[in-house]
Amino acid sequence: MIALRPFKSLASRRSIQATRIGAASFSSSSPFASPKTKSGRTVVSSCPAGTPLTNLSILKDKPDPVALPDDQYPAWLWTLLEDTSKAHKAQENAVHLTQEGGSGFNVQAEKKKLKNLNRQNIKATNYLKSTA
Repeated sequence: MIALRPFKSLASRRSIQATRIGAASFSSSSPFASPKTKSGRTVVSSCPAGTPLTNLSILKDKPDPVALPDDQYPAWLWTLLEDTSKAHKAQENAVHLTQEGGSGFNVQAEKKKLKNLNRQNIKATNYLKSTA
């Protein structure tokens, strides 16, 4: 015989799941933390708090917005100022290599050498394939 579960247990499971879903984990830092970039520098806005920002109103019948203090803007806003180009990221992530003698390692020249070597290998394999 199959044991049937009462509806009460099903309802209690749903309430437990609802409380789990409703309880969100929040970070301890405020979303309006002091504006800092990755490098740790504090960013200062271009206009002081209370300055009316003319011609920035997006609603027809509303007044122009007024600048807030820097700590009242969200933290992600200050990351928009960072350079995200590929060249800048490559420069940040570049590893400064030196040879055993202590002289500098020219990354550009090494890349050029490897590229030419690879090209020669490709040409050689293509030649061997064509003669076979």
